[in-house]
Amino acid sequence: MKSLFTLILVFFCLQSSSYAQTDADKPEEKLGWTFGGGLGLDLAGTFLKNPRVGAGDNRVGIGGLVNFTANNKLAKSFWDNVGVLQLGVQRIGKQKADNPFQKNMDVLRLGSRYGYKIIGEKIFLAVDATAETQLLKTYQGNLLDGDTVLSQFISPLRVSISPGLDYKPTAHLSFFFAPASWNLIYVNEEGLRGDLNTNFAPFGNVPGKAARSQLGAMIKGQYINKYFKDRVAFSSKAAWFTSYYTQTGDAENKVGSFTTGNLLWQNNLSVGIIKGLSLDLLYDVFYDHFTQVVVDDEPYTLGLKPSNTFSFLLKYNKIF
Repeated sequence: MKSLFTLILVFFCLQSSSYAQTDADKPEEKLGWTFGGGLGLDLAGTFLKNPRVGAGDNRVGIGGLVNFTANNKLAKSFWDNVGVLQLGVQRIGKQKADNPFQKNMDVLRLGSRYGYKIIGEKIFLAVDATAETQLLKTYQGNLLDGDTVLSQFISPLRVSISPGLDYKPTAHLSFFFAPASWNLIYVNEEGLRGDLNTNFAPFGNVPGKAARSQLGAMIKGQYINKYFKDRVAFSSKAAWFTSYYTQTGDAENKVGSFTTGNLLWQNNLSVGIIKGLSLDLLYDVFYDHFTQVVVDDEPYTLGLKPSNTFSFLLKYNKIF
């Protein structure tokens, strides 16, 4: 994980030096509110009647991504807001009561950052807030119906509030640092809170209780740019949180290491097809020391590992 974080820092530093601009080179930014949104779809289907031996089975899948932005730019301040929902389900085999849809993606993320200019044109005093959960109830096997509930809306919910400094060296690059960031993991349903006796909680809450609250430091970096006459767009965002202490008082956890916090690295490459329509490639990496992930499907096991997600879809974008 340390090598991954080093790679992220090197990437942002290289982008900073490669795309450094003078004030005269910066594009003039529009003041006031700007709204935008996008809709991406992922559809697949195979339907067989009297299939040949070895031909396979029926399959239907549907998914997509919905995002919106609402940004307010003033002479001395900015307020950026973003929301993203990525959802996908599929079913393999003929429709039967005992063959429910399987979930392969369910993430809802909301983010907001307000900044006020304090030094020159590049340094802002800012407050950053994020929230993350999912919509649909998930059962063992990532099914939408079953006996054993794994997760659901607000179980878990991740919230962070971070006052700090926002540094924007170019129009494409920004860095955010919060020396006192509050991070909360909350599990709404009692049955998903783990076991206090065995000290096991799959979502990072204090075992047997609803929440885990942490105070630490937050570092974020973001690079967004367009190439080839705006036909290709690329964005990369990384956020790293490290806790100053653990609520359980574990003396082995050290400040400044991944054993006390979490990492989220999001990448999006968008290739324009026609106006407003693009092919998007998305790759995310998530790691949280307190959150269990599925390591192997058979047998079903949980562990502390990075979670990698890659997806591609057709997306329609609109800014107004």
